[in-house]
Amino acid sequence: MCGIFGVFSSNQALLNGTSNRLSLHLLDHRGPDDSGIYQDEDIFLGHTRLSILDLSHGQQPMVSDHGRFVIVYNGEIYNYLTLREELLSKRINLATTSDTEVILKLYQHYGVNDTLDMIEGMFAFGIWDKLEKVLFLARDRIGEKPLYYARTGQDFLFSSEIKSILHTGIISDELNVDGFYEYFCRSKISGERTFYKDIYEINPGHYVLVNFNDKTPVKRCYWDIIDNYKLGQENMIVDKSDAIDSIEDCLLESVNSRMLSDVPVGLLTSGGLDSSVAVSMLVKSGYQAMECFCASNQDNDIDESPFARLLVSYLNQQSEAGLAFNVISNDINTIVDAIPFLSYIHDEPLQYISSMQMYALCFSARQRGIKVLISGEGADEIFCGYDRYERTLMSAHNLVSNRTKIEDILYYGGGLNNAELVSQICGIVPTNVDERFCGESYRWLQDNSSLPLLELMMLYDQRYRLQTINQRQDRMGMAASIELRQPFLNYRLVNLANSLHTSLRFDTSRRTRKYMLKQIGEQYVPREIIDRRKIGFPSDLTLWLQGKQSHKIVSHLVDDKDSISRNYLSLDVIKKVLDSHYNSKHNYDVLIRSLFFMEVWNKNRMGFKDI
Repeated sequence: MCGIFGVFSSNQALLNGTSNRLSLHLLDHRGPDDSGIYQDEDIFLGHTRLSILDLSHGQQPMVSDHGRFVIVYNGEIYNYLTLREELLSKRINLATTSDTEVILKLYQHYGVNDTLDMIEGMFAFGIWDKLEKVLFLARDRIGEKPLYYARTGQDFLFSSEIKSILHTGIISDELNVDGFYEYFCRSKISGERTFYKDIYEINPGHYVLVNFNDKTPVKRCYWDIIDNYKLGQENMIVDKSDAIDSIEDCLLESVNSRMLSDVPVGLLTSGGLDSSVAVSMLVKSGYQAMECFCASNQDNDIDESPFARLLVSYLNQQSEAGLAFNVISNDINTIVDAIPFLSYIHDEPLQYISSMQMYALCFSARQRGIKVLISGEGADEIFCGYDRYERTLMSAHNLVSNRTKIEDILYYGGGLNNAELVSQICGIVPTNVDERFCGESYRWLQDNSSLPLLELMMLYDQRYRLQTINQRQDRMGMAASIELRQPFLNYRLVNLANSLHTSLRFDTSRRTRKYMLKQIGEQYVPREIIDRRKIGFPSDLTLWLQGKQSHKIVSHLVDDKDSISRNYLSLDVIKKVLDSHYNSKHNYDVLIRSLFFMEVWNKNRMGFKDI
């Protein structure tokens, strides 16, 4: 995993200034092992490297044989060995064994579309064509790796993280006030928009071309979740046995391909079904003596570590796997103390109460010499794992009969977020809430509202909710210089899951979610893990946010003279929400968490400070 940064400009003072190197330095946590710079009269390209493959070679920026193309790349291409053999068979010379060179050679010989069609993995990269003076930027299909950009006049910048763009001093740090409403509803601003008015994120499955004469980015989609869903429906899988065999084969290939590494790989074992199946598949594939990491909570009701311990013991007894089990415990003060630093790293408000524990897991693994961790994220979105799918399906008839629009049911979380109260906080008349405030995700729901309800929910989560998970995984991993890999987000597996008949997603007779994965899990994990109640990724922070200490801290944050609450929102309404919540009149857990994370981020966004 790496950090990439670039400035495309005819302004020589900007290209030659020290701010570019300092901006690159802000990405050192993404790549502490090495760094490199390429610069010519039109562009500055920088790269920080976390060495995982081809440790002694593969330095970046990498220049093509004849000097025309230069690449900076972040990610892993899991099928690069196959692609490398294909290139060699065509007598195309390769000087390294890195996946970076494979991408560069593919682009050089096959062009944009064929390259993106051939590579499988998680990636964000930029390729500079010195001859044509064109910059090409691309992001992976599911959005596992981030890529941001900004433009002002004739200057175009891009980076793995927003902070590097801001550090140049030529891009405004003005906040995207219109996005606050969507943040409080969904915890992330959707699509290309970010918390900054002038900084954008390239959408998953998209690429951007920037020409020297006009720095306006030309955006193209090369992979779309809806298009692939429709293709899958044309070849729908209706037979249970066929579905189990196809999914198991694809998942086995995916978890094994994620083990590609020249450094030690560790395993995240939450104690849930998803990570347990992934770990068990690796053990049955012959991998042994790996380190497993699990987070524990002080609240026994949400502590999943006993199930993770059960899995490791089971595999060690059944397969003599020699797995080492590490439980990472953090008291609530340690969790709270980490929030300012991680808010700075995150570049936008944190979205999950579990972010601090994810960082703690990654930090502990790094201390043990591990650079790569395998995670079970993404299975809930593609295999119908959330209880809200079931709740919405069961209540949808009444909601629709009462003329509640499907898009409103899903956008507002089926009542999770109080739309009227959010409008009051943001100072918006409810009747004036439109796409400007709701963002791309609401328009997407409107455009696709004719889809069957279950499929609409799952595709919406795959397109938008996964971006919050991917952002957490990338930032928390990179904060500890760890690469997190997620085998369930293999786009081929996503396509396969989206081709299943509805009856194979959710067994209505038994009210069984994640039906296919549980069927497969019976061959790999103990029955107790298959049948256990889903908890998610819990944290003791949930209870802390209901207590007196958090009341004092949150009240102080929103009342600060520089707070977003005071300067952009209705502070009076926010104070009423705090009073009602902490006096147990109403449960506003989601709103309180959002306010807390937003204000801590606002205080730390230009540099790390305590709460």
